[in-house]
Amino acid sequence: MLLTDLAPLRPPTYIARQWLALLVAASLAWIAAAWWLQTERSALQRHESEKLQVLVQTLDGIVSQQMLAIKAALDTVAVQRQGWRAEQLPLDSAALLQTLARAMPGVRVLMLVDAQGRVRASSVPQLLGLDVQTRDYFSVPRQRPDPGLLYVSPPFRSVMGVHTLTLARALFDAQGRFEGVVTASLDPDYFRLVLETAQPSPDTWSALAHTGGLLFSMTPPDERWIGRNLLAMPDSILARHLASGQSASLHRMRAQISQDERLAAARHVSPAGLRTDAGLLVAVGRALQGIEAPWRRQLHAVLLIGGLLSLGMAAALLLWQRRQRLIFATAQQAAFKLQEQAQHTQAILDHMVDAVITIDSTGQIASFNPAAERIFGYPAAEAIGRNISLLMPEPDSGRHDDYLTRYLAGGPARVIGQGRDVDGRRKSGEVFPMSLAVSRIERRGQTLFIGLARDISDRKRAEAAIERLAFYDPLTTLPNRRLLLDRLAQSLAASQRSGRHGAVLFIDIDNFKSLNDTLGHGMGDRLLKSMAQRLQAALRAQDSVARWGGDEFVVLLQDLGADAGVAALHAEAAAEKLLRVLGQPYQLDELLHHSTPSIGIVIWGAGDTSSEDLLKHADHAMYQAKAAGRNQLCFFDPLTQAALAERAALEADLREALPLGQLELHYQAQVGRDGALLGAETLLRWRHPARGYVSPAVFIPLAEQTGLIGPLGEWVMQQACTRLAAWASQPALAGLSLAVNVSAHQFRQKGFLGLMQQLLARSGAPTERLKIELTESALVNDVEAVIALMNELRRLGLAVSLDDFGTGYSSLAYLKRLPLNQLKIDQSFVRDLISEANARAIARTVIQLGDSLGLQVIAEGVETEAQCALLAELGCHAFQGYLFSRPLPVAAFEALAGGWNAVGKAA
Repeated sequence: MLLTDLAPLRPPTYIARQWLALLVAASLAWIAAAWWLQTERSALQRHESEKLQVLVQTLDGIVSQQMLAIKAALDTVAVQRQGWRAEQLPLDSAALLQTLARAMPGVRVLMLVDAQGRVRASSVPQLLGLDVQTRDYFSVPRQRPDPGLLYVSPPFRSVMGVHTLTLARALFDAQGRFEGVVTASLDPDYFRLVLETAQPSPDTWSALAHTGGLLFSMTPPDERWIGRNLLAMPDSILARHLASGQSASLHRMRAQISQDERLAAARHVSPAGLRTDAGLLVAVGRALQGIEAPWRRQLHAVLLIGGLLSLGMAAALLLWQRRQRLIFATAQQAAFKLQEQAQHTQAILDHMVDAVITIDSTGQIASFNPAAERIFGYPAAEAIGRNISLLMPEPDSGRHDDYLTRYLAGGPARVIGQGRDVDGRRKSGEVFPMSLAVSRIERRGQTLFIGLARDISDRKRAEAAIERLAFYDPLTTLPNRRLLLDRLAQSLAASQRSGRHGAVLFIDIDNFKSLNDTLGHGMGDRLLKSMAQRLQAALRAQDSVARWGGDEFVVLLQDLGADAGVAALHAEAAAEKLLRVLGQPYQLDELLHHSTPSIGIVIWGAGDTSSEDLLKHADHAMYQAKAAGRNQLCFFDPLTQAALAERAALEADLREALPLGQLELHYQAQVGRDGALLGAETLLRWRHPARGYVSPAVFIPLAEQTGLIGPLGEWVMQQACTRLAAWASQPALAGLSLAVNVSAHQFRQKGFLGLMQQLLARSGAPTERLKIELTESALVNDVEAVIALMNELRRLGLAVSLDDFGTGYSSLAYLKRLPLNQLKIDQSFVRDLISEANARAIARTVIQLGDSLGLQVIAEGVETEAQCALLAELGCHAFQGYLFSRPLPVAAFEALAGGWNAVGKAA
């Protein structure tokens, strides 16, 4: 009430009565404030209790789903083991156990234990042969075997040093005798992540415990409590919950872990349709200090405001009694302060997150706060006075009045006093999920209901998004790799039982990178979504399609028949249909885009091929389709697979060749026209301990394709510089030069010039004796940069020779600008020099071209005296080939050079 609304001034004879009235008014105000504060405190604790119960219910659902999935996996292993060979049990079971372990994030280890307690099979091979007969997950099923019971062991520390909890299923032979157990050890890290989803605030802890009392996992993590028996502590949440005898309970207690007052909710984990010998319990607790922090701020505000208000009113009355002339000014000032405080309080209410709605016993809306306006879309003036069913979707809207009538007549309370998630309806007609809590109050003999509603659309979307992110591709909404592998494993298991065949189709979009590079990734994403829609529409209901990653899709074709040939025909027909469907134009905004796929196909049947092998084979078949010209389908070819495997093995060996010292340099003599030994060309050789000498024609192209040519070329150049430096001190060898082949890839690498400067400076090799041989492929890209680099090499004193001249680029326009010292005639021309006039004409032209440009000309591949004589007659300056020397190891070449005579033959 504003001070301007106070009664008229009283004569001085009413001073005592005025003070009494003031005292009564102040007392009532403090009582009302205390009641309001208590109501707020109770509502806050009730709301937090409901939140905690929702959290433990959510955790119950997640853990229950994990237990059901693990039970299904254990049943699968129990069934599949019938087909496993006893002597090959670890090998036969490895694929299934490891696949199941990877597919279930909550499982760390899957094991198969025989009746003597020995681990016979495991997803972790290190555990094979382990004796586990003293473990509860083995001893309890052995003592009380039950085929339909899931045994839940107490938490324990495993031999791998990990705190875990094991679920077990008893195994029986055909006569029903106990034959062992199959177990799944849970991963505490995964369940800690699950518990973190129930931690909305820093002062909240959550825990997962065995009903036997041992704590399995908790958040925030505290290793001191993991594995401790909570039943030994009578005041623990576990002891209190079990004492309550209820499946779900709520407690206000002093927490044993955090040693503070907390509100805690606990719930038994109860998977539907699953029998267990022991249970798990989830609990979530939050500190009362954190819960009541907003209420304490309200308390302090009320105390401050009430105290100031009381003092102000007393001072106002005192001043009125003392100075009647000033009473009206004082009253106005007090009223202004009251108005400010009221506005402040109203502002707090207006900014509440939750909608607060009051209805009467007939269902008519009596109050509607701003949060309710925002959530439901109705202005308060439009909602007040109308029936609450306005905010409900069908069928609840039509049933609400009957429900309210039955409740007031003594019927059950479906929502009142029981917080739950329901659907609400906005003014626009949109139906949305909300959390609703309704309380009944009596005010002046009238029954009122106060509803607290919160829009939980974001939470529901987040939960759905988490599930979709785990199993579906966010761009195309197709199943992702994880879900595909699970479905493939199930299909293979079903195929082994039924003998029916299926197929895997591995699809890759041709030239997809070009679309991304030219039109942007947005257009690429639109193409992927369009292709996903076409794939779904083109397949049968029992088939599956998933996005493997990037521009790759995988299709699983189910039930293609019992005959492999018939299955292949069906798979080929389906793949051809997909080629046609995916090959149709795509409308991307205003662009009509044409795209084609390449499809690899592999058939599966009743064999023991793993999911990994099938996908690898389909991937290889897809690359065969691309190699065949794209927009093709191709079945998996084992011969191509073998060739790819051989290439991969050779690449792996080549990567180890340099560190293991398997590479060596051989030297082939280069002889002048006068028969003098001018030097040699360094040739790289690879001596493999098992393969023997590997041909350079095999490993040099492989090195260029894999990027290994860089380190190999650097090693060859380093060895050549070291060799020249050593020869410089030997009179018989000091005048010899060395020619080193440099690949186009190495020559174009940034830092090649700096590398040459370092090697020459470090080795002390005479630069005028080192010659770099380049092939014409080095001139294809950025000729200007190549010319600049060659000039820099010439400034260092190096000679540059153009190798295999006439077989590649051979642009005379650039040749005249290249700072070369030498041209080398390719051996393909020298080989046919005697028999073909064209070869002689080319050799003559190259020699004349070299003479006109002032370049030395050397011919490689000279093997006969006739070839040498004809080349000398044409004016060739130098020769290299088997006529003079084969490529020799360094010691043999140095011996050859030491005995060389003036005629050009070895002495």
